[in-house]
Amino acid sequence: MATAEQGQTFSEATRIFDRSVDSTNFLLDLWWLWLLVIVVVLGLLKLRSQHALLGELDERCGAAFGDIDAILAERHELIPNLIATTKAFAAQEHRVLDDVIDARARAMASAGNARLEAELQVGQSLNNLWAITENYPELASSLHFRELRAEMVRMEDRINAARKFYNLSVEELNAVRRAFPYNLIDGLAKTERHEKFSLGEKRAEYSAPVVATF
Repeated sequence: MATAEQGQTFSEATRIFDRSVDSTNFLLDLWWLWLLVIVVVLGLLKLRSQHALLGELDERCGAAFGDIDAILAERHELIPNLIATTKAFAAQEHRVLDDVIDARARAMASAGNARLEAELQVGQSLNNLWAITENYPELASSLHFRELRAEMVRMEDRINAARKFYNLSVEELNAVRRAFPYNLIDGLAKTERHEKFSLGEKRAEYSAPVVATF
């Protein structure tokens, strides 16, 4: 017996070939399991890429909102000077002036989507301020007031341009969120919702020339 075993090759002694055949047959019998594993792995990779896309679009909205925020901060800095100049010629317009001051204070104290609504109120209160200009010829003819108004017009143009890019970013993100399976991923991630930034009614008063009547 020992002599027969000594005459065997290593592969015969260890039954490598038979074991390989058995292993291959075992793997082939469980082909459905390997297919399932591949499908699961591919699905996870797809979900990961889709989650990354949602994150990228969300960051784009955040960056666009940051651009608007920076411009609005500049507008806030101009408002006190504008109020002081207007008050020098139209001190009796307490309601209009107070509305601008209060709207500015609320906007500066707000954050996120509430900030956009508060900034809309700032714009509307400024509209009311421009509307009283024609009642005060000296105010309308003031060089300092005209310079401030021109700067506010330029500021409004910048806000509007930034607002359009922000709203497009929000629309793209919301469109992706509504599609399957992004809606499922978004539901699990519970990311912040971005609201579109509306300026309300058309602000023709911003670009209207200041006419001084004598």
